[in-house]
Amino acid sequence: MGMGTFAINSYVIEYDELKKICPEEIATIENEKFFGDVGWRVIAQWFSWDDPDQFSECIYDLYINSEEEVDDIVEEYTHVYDKHVTNLFKAFEAKTGLTLSIDYYDEDNGDRYDEPGDEEGCIFCVGGMVQLTPAGEKYKDIITERRWTQYG
Repeated sequence: MGMGTFAINSYVIEYDELKKICPEEIATIENEKFFGDVGWRVIAQWFSWDDPDQFSECIYDLYINSEEEVDDIVEEYTHVYDKHVTNLFKAFEAKTGLTLSIDYYDEDNGDRYDEPGDEEGCIFCVGGMVQLTPAGEKYKDIITERRWTQYG
């Protein structure tokens, strides 16, 4: 691990497996206007950074030489995509009992040994995979999971 980096871990479902569980929700997102220009990479940046401007800026860039009023289009499709992704999260939880979230992976700043299971930089993270044992439950307030990196 290089200088300035840190460890991250998550339970991850790969895109093809997610598509089997939530095919309609994935299709709705991928068939939406602008998806070909935005893709999973920008959606991942938006949702992992909680920054809808990542999406908005892509749409504005598409209309940079246009006379068309773009603000209403950007606002409309920001809401449309937010709804679609939220519906994906809800459908996944309803079908699996697990929670789904999105993280962003930047291949250019990653490590050659990384295997995040991403789709165009979008990592589909799954919560609810771990359950404490009865002994772990008893001591959960004083024993915590930690992660760190070490040089050497």
